[in-house]
Amino acid sequence: MGRCVKVLFLVTRLPVPPWRGDQVRAYHHLRLLARAHEITCCALLTRPPPAPLRAEVEALGVRLVVVRLGVLGAVPALARALVGDARPLQVLLYARRRGAAAVTRLGTTHGFDVAHAQLVRAAPYLPRDGHPPVVIDLIDALSANFARRAARERGPAGAVAAWEAARLARFEARLVAETASVLVVSEAERAALGGQGVTVVPNGVDPVAFPYREDGRPAARVVFAGNLGYFPNVDAARWLARDIFPRIRDALPAAELRLVGARPARAVRALADAPGVSLAAGVPAMAPELAAATVAVVPMRAGSGLQNKVLEAMAVGTPVVTTPRATAALEVRPGEHLLVADDAAGLAAAALDLLRAPGRARVLARAARALVERRYRWEDSAAGVDGAWQRAVDAARRS
Repeated sequence: MGRCVKVLFLVTRLPVPPWRGDQVRAYHHLRLLARAHEITCCALLTRPPPAPLRAEVEALGVRLVVVRLGVLGAVPALARALVGDARPLQVLLYARRRGAAAVTRLGTTHGFDVAHAQLVRAAPYLPRDGHPPVVIDLIDALSANFARRAARERGPAGAVAAWEAARLARFEARLVAETASVLVVSEAERAALGGQGVTVVPNGVDPVAFPYREDGRPAARVVFAGNLGYFPNVDAARWLARDIFPRIRDALPAAELRLVGARPARAVRALADAPGVSLAAGVPAMAPELAAATVAVVPMRAGSGLQNKVLEAMAVGTPVVTTPRATAALEVRPGEHLLVADDAAGLAAAALDLLRAPGRARVLARAARALVERRYRWEDSAAGVDGAWQRAVDAARRS
């Protein structure tokens, strides 16, 4: 780590419990970077968090300040867009003058060396005069995410997604041009944002929280894990349960499918009515569920960024079958670290291959775990963020 700096770390969700990808990333970055820096985590929230969650954030070694935004209103945000505000809905939903004033007062009081914001929705709260310098962690190109969603959705939902994708693309381009440093999780996301001025800081996996295991697994359990209320995961779960898993079960009647994740959408809950399919919502930890499966099938067709669900399955020793979409952000070699197919028949065949050949599954799992240990460490990820902070502070001092 570089020299100690005072950091304003802006988030729009508490990093605990670390259920979603942005929460996981913020949690580990704060956990590691607070050892070397003086960090104030400013959480822009609709309601105050319970005391135990506040204590859990503060236990990371950071100072927590909660700024209440009030209830997020889709209708007011849409109205602002329709009367000429060019910002995307993802930003308008979170933009509050009261919140911006509170963040400004916080900055004036504490004299931060650098402001770090996570996700595009935190952009309205960043200083506009370059003091302190800004690092924004977009994680992924949200415009590309919405564009893929628009391609999958029909009717009004698809039209709204396409409209939002265009607004996000313009807004992201402006952020990249005006911000000291922009971070994303992969080269694919960097390319989607134009490359120049964008730094890749991959995610990691905690090897203690996701220990490797080979024994004690069932003979034919397929798992899909993730935030089951998030559209790309809902789409993947439905495709898996409706089109992929029935092919597996036709060939292997004892096969079972377990869908695991927080806040499942109604469409996901309905999938548990099918033969052989079960749903585990709100489990306290994901690692035991992943380690209790024979194979993880991750049939992503939408979404963007680095798929933590793939890395976590690889970490615990569960062989992965997935799509090219899910591997675009990963430094993996199909056939060595995981299996890849792009249609239902191919995904089912790959899963059956591993279910019927435990030896091959074990070789794949060992290679995958070795890759995770070598390339996807949270310590390396945090070092990448630290480097961005140091460069931003140095550039500001030279100017």
